[in-house]
Amino acid sequence: MALLNSLHPKTVIAIGELDKQKRFVCNATGFLVGFLAKKSKDPKKRTYHIFILTNRHVFEGKNDVYLRFNKRNGKSEIVLQPLFFSNKTSRWLADKNNKVDLALLKVNPQILTEHNIDFAFFNEETFAYQKKFGEVGIAVGDEVYILGFPMGFAGDIQNSSYVKAGIISRFDRELLQIYKAFFVDSSIFPGNSGGPVILKPTNIALPNTKPVTSFYLLGAVSGFLSYGEELWSHQTNPPSVVSLEREHSGLSFVVPMDYAKKIFNRWIKIKKQFEKTQKQKTNQTDIQEIKTTK
Repeated sequence: MALLNSLHPKTVIAIGELDKQKRFVCNATGFLVGFLAKKSKDPKKRTYHIFILTNRHVFEGKNDVYLRFNKRNGKSEIVLQPLFFSNKTSRWLADKNNKVDLALLKVNPQILTEHNIDFAFFNEETFAYQKKFGEVGIAVGDEVYILGFPMGFAGDIQNSSYVKAGIISRFDRELLQIYKAFFVDSSIFPGNSGGPVILKPTNIALPNTKPVTSFYLLGAVSGFLSYGEELWSHQTNPPSVVSLEREHSGLSFVVPMDYAKKIFNRWIKIKKQFEKTQKQKTNQTDIQEIKTTK
């Protein structure tokens, strides 16, 4: 019985750089999301604004990144993606609060289709905003899937994301105020940054509660909570620390989709100015210079 939708891995994108031999090296994860642009009772008539969602720290401090997409012919596409327009305006958006570790980069799906990219996206109807938790019964202890590329293991020919399991460990107002995130119990590693966290559907529930039988996109994983172990030497007076080791606590941060929506609303406000800058300065869409890998 498959509980992970077969389309979910197709949403995931490898983000990285080229090494000295011009080979792609993955160092982060991103995934495609669609915010509702046109509502309709008929799902086939709905339209969406498509973005790459990842962590703020994945883009911050960089002038450009390389994105790798899977193609339908079994190969992949490496895209050199500038993160600024020529007038130094940022192509990607983040929350005004630096603690919110999310970023959105607009994508033109027509370009992906023209280049035979094998992709899918999470539509907004599947986003679990905070109010959705209570409405549908999402709670601490529920199981999740986390997709991404731990330690940069992304596959040589095509992106092949890893699926890690976890549970919602803690979700409350205090955590959201302090960290702008909640915790899942899952051992994620560098390279997982920016990967989607998906609620695992179930038909099992305790009495007087209801099972959550559909998947939901909970947010993007952004890092893990570490703890330190100090080794002391008593050969000095007073004793001194000779080694400090940091270990994975098993708790990982997930930035909820509410913050992605907030960033999207900011994009809506500057949409016309943003698109005008794009057209005048590059005359191209955000995803440019697509090169086929061998």
